[in-house]
Amino acid sequence: MYTRLNNILLTAYVVLGILAFVANPNSNSPKNVSRYWPVFVFFILAVIGAFYGTNFTNGFKYLERYWSFLLVPLILSTEKYNDYDKRNQIFEFLVLGCAVTLLICYGNLIYEMIRGKEPLNYFYRWRHVGYEFTKIADTHPTYLGLFTVTSIAYLVEQRKEKGFLKDSIVLFLLLGLFQMASRMALLLLLIFSVYFLIRNFKKYRTQVFLIFFGIIAFTGLFKKYSSDYVQQRLFSKEAFFEDKRLDRWEASYLIFRENPFFGVGLANIEQARNDKYMELGFEQAAKSDLNAHNQLLEFLGRNGIVGGFFYVCSLGFLLILGIKRKDVIFTFIFFALILINFTESTMIRIKGIEFFAVFASLFLYGLEPSKNEKNENLHYPRL
Repeated sequence: MYTRLNNILLTAYVVLGILAFVANPNSNSPKNVSRYWPVFVFFILAVIGAFYGTNFTNGFKYLERYWSFLLVPLILSTEKYNDYDKRNQIFEFLVLGCAVTLLICYGNLIYEMIRGKEPLNYFYRWRHVGYEFTKIADTHPTYLGLFTVTSIAYLVEQRKEKGFLKDSIVLFLLLGLFQMASRMALLLLLIFSVYFLIRNFKKYRTQVFLIFFGIIAFTGLFKKYSSDYVQQRLFSKEAFFEDKRLDRWEASYLIFRENPFFGVGLANIEQARNDKYMELGFEQAAKSDLNAHNQLLEFLGRNGIVGGFFYVCSLGFLLILGIKRKDVIFTFIFFALILINFTESTMIRIKGIEFFAVFASLFLYGLEPSKNEKNENLHYPRL
């Protein structure tokens, strides 16, 4: 039932995207569309990988999840470049989505504690953190953590929007980050906090104090009440290597060495990787069909040097352009994606694909606003 509904929604999404593009021919000049090349390139790689090494019918099946790379920028290319409120609205939807998701997760946590008659100090035990915390919302802590840190960064940088509600949401999102126990998300939070402290301490002491008070308070609570398993997972240096991720990277690298130019394609990558896992003695990794857990190695295996080259060019271009435009939020987003992609293959998962497609397109959407329009509605912070 879920698969059928998903296919219906995907078909409707494709049709609406094409109709929106065709219905606005005056906006679809080559210049307007070409600015989105850092997003389009991943759809092109998906097309190459989908039809490489398999038949025509199967190719469309493997291409299914990658349509956002094509349709999101096409739809945005039909919009006016001076509609800056669209940017703020999408970020506000992200904040709302994170808050609602965390409410669902905490509601389930409280229900399970009441049902199991657990004491309050079980709040941070292994049964209520990490994936056990987020699975009720059908999401992984890495992705929800990325979305949550981005939401916190956006709220903190919205200096014109002050008040109790905004501060409460920030604190609630901070609480959720610790409950998710995502190492990478907490590292991103720390990096953003240090940056914010250095840049804004004199002018925004209240916000700086709020962030660091929240981090210190939640860290203290977490270390006091969390289980030994959770503390080992987050605070020990061995935790970063306990799943032999570096060894699994070797398997993906060997696939690339054997297929350097165009990779093995989307249809063959899982089998090729599992064969390498078995060859290297990683039976559990093969049994679990684990991906590369490194986005660059993922593209090198699927699309060869072509995929790796365009991945580096796209993310590097977006990061450098964000710095050049002095756009704090988008620079942070692209930096976060690059950092997370060292240990995750986010851009082959639906949530990661849609996050990148939406926010990269949104960033490029305002690349060249009309010279006759004033940027009065643009409230984005500058470096």
